Amino acid sequence: MIKLVIFDLDGTAVDTLESLAYSVNRVMKRLGLREMPVENFKYYAGDGARKMIKRCLKDAGDPTASHLEAALKIYREEFKKGCTYHVKPFPELTETLEDLREYGVFLAICTNKGQPYAEAVIKKVYGKNMFDYILGEGSGFPRKPKPDGALHIAEHLGVTPEECVYVGDTNTDMKTGLAAEMYTVGVTWGFRTREELESFHPDRVIDRPQELLDIQM
Repeated sequence: MIKLVIFDLDGTAVDTLESLAYSVNRVMKRLGLREMPVENFKYYAGDGARKMIKRCLKDAGDPTASHLEAALKIYREEFKKGCTYHVKPFPELTETLEDLREYGVFLAICTNKGQPYAEAVIKKVYGKNMFDYILGEGSGFPRKPKPDGALHIAEHLGVTPEECVYVGDTNTDMKTGLAAEMYTVGVTWGFRTREELESFHPDRVIDRPQELLDIQM
């Protein structure tokens, strides 16, 4: 019986693509580099701010990422203001989360986004009471794909890994869920392709949030 569903944040629980592109492109502009298309951030994001900015720098005119440390410093300034820029839920997701709560299932977030930013995004999109636990970077656990954060959430809520579903949209998430020995679900409404998700052999890949309700609760 499923007692806990853990969601990745960016591209899974919340559509944050515009906020990431907006904030990073302000960094690129301040450094005199090219601003990159919003769609590019589907590839740049997913492994934390450092890797996202490093990937963007290479495409923006800094192939050796020589501006990385300066860019990270500016990004921290910009993202304080831009982390909630145009963030929104994916279609059907709010209703699906409400249905899961009605089933008595715990809901949690496990993300490589910094803790204060994760909390701000979730509060803006879903309010304070939708999720039982939010764990972001800076909480004292290794970043995904290490499973430590997901396992901590389960332990904190008194749930075994076998009673958990881990939901995400990137290869990092598939590695995380499988390493935690949780039922792992890839979602195609986020940042990466079905082919990428399926190549890691998750338990299931879904196209719509309501398909989560088909899993045995």
